[in-house]
Amino acid sequence: METSFKRLKRREPRWLTSFADLMALLVALFVMLLSFADLDSESFKKNASPINEAFVKEAKKPPTTSLIQLESAIPARERDAILTAPQAAFRFSVVLSEEIAREEVEIEEFDESVRIRFKNDTAFLSGSRELASTILPTLRNISDVLAKTKGQIHIEGHTDNIPISSGTVRSNWDLSAGRAASVVHELLKNRRITADRVSAVGMADSRPLVDNDTPENRAKNRRVEINLHLHPDDTEERIGNPFINQ
Repeated sequence: METSFKRLKRREPRWLTSFADLMALLVALFVMLLSFADLDSESFKKNASPINEAFVKEAKKPPTTSLIQLESAIPARERDAILTAPQAAFRFSVVLSEEIAREEVEIEEFDESVRIRFKNDTAFLSGSRELASTILPTLRNISDVLAKTKGQIHIEGHTDNIPISSGTVRSNWDLSAGRAASVVHELLKNRRITADRVSAVGMADSRPLVDNDTPENRAKNRRVEINLHLHPDDTEERIGNPFINQ
């Protein structure tokens, strides 16, 4: 009698293959993590010190870029080159980054000129021609950049239209001219800036940025501007108005 056997096919679910691969990867991962957890290993000791130093140095970095840091990043052959208007505007924006963030300083760039505008309220005491001590570091940073340029440096003092008269200040003309002169004296403390490059003028309320119709607008008009004019054809007319034909 012939006996026949029926072959049964074993069918496993397809997901089991992927699941087995996943388990193998997890085992490998945990083995690797366990090896890293050995704090006494030579590999950990070798790498821990450089990592720690890197984090400490990062924590000690100053929050803003200083002029020294900026200079060190520039190749030596370019460091002593005369700056163009875009280069000067860029360096001003770096060294004055904190003041710009606080909206105390504005920088405007023209084809051959750069203008730095700062509020009187941050640079001078109310009704005074004397510079506030807090503005001196800012002016020193400005003078360091100006020393690396050529051309005329024209300082303008501006006021609002509210008349002023005191024992030391006769009018807004007197106040604006005195404030411009105070900035000149501070810039000339940098020996690399020669006096024949610098001029100062008081504009009083004759050149307002906006109408003097609100306290906020009058505050905008009270300002001092440092104009760096790099045009190659400097003349007395252009020095008197360095942004002519702009």
